[in-house]
Amino acid sequence: MSKINGEIGKLPRLICLSGIDGSGKTTAAEHIAGKLREAGYAVDILWLRYNHRISKPLLGFCRAVGLTRYTYSDGYRVGYHDFHRSQIVSWMFVWLQYIDALLVRYFVILPRIVRKNRVVVVDRYVYDILIDIVIDTHITRLGETRIGRAFKSLMPRDSVVILIDRACPTVCAARPQNRLDKTFACRYRLYKELSADPMVNTVSNDGPLQTLFDSLEQYLGLKR
Repeated sequence: MSKINGEIGKLPRLICLSGIDGSGKTTAAEHIAGKLREAGYAVDILWLRYNHRISKPLLGFCRAVGLTRYTYSDGYRVGYHDFHRSQIVSWMFVWLQYIDALLVRYFVILPRIVRKNRVVVVDRYVYDILIDIVIDTHITRLGETRIGRAFKSLMPRDSVVILIDRACPTVCAARPQNRLDKTFACRYRLYKELSADPMVNTVSNDGPLQTLFDSLEQYLGLKR
């Protein structure tokens, strides 16, 4: 994985969009895919935030014993994983999520990006999964641990991560349920901190939508 090179003809095979709910990732993914198709590429858009396969039995157990709960307000449902109440459950969840993400790398992502003239645009993957895990387990320095580094290494070499950054009031206006989520402030802070990662490229979505599109095209080398 590398920083965006921004050169025509050196497009990454995997473009991973990261960001909090309401930041504009889906809109960005659709725009990028449209521009790539216009340029003659075959494009897959994948949503890879939750990949519960190996971890599914643990999630079922957590729901049965009350470590997973839901609240309802103003017509919205907000879910919480209180895995931090058990260190054993927390670390089991970390490792099972890693295995799930590993399976996605080898059986979902790699078979697509090896195809000629094909680009995969991912709406959330490794970095978003890590933030979700931190919220659920309260393992605050997870990204700096051995398993955290292993998560990041799942990104293929020919790939880039673009963080869509947006002001808090705008994010909440786009997703009203964010105001009801008790973990939102912590999650928003973690995404802000993500922008400091040397392998993450940050673009702002605080201006006109066309400005976001222009920034994305410039970063990816799609705009001459």
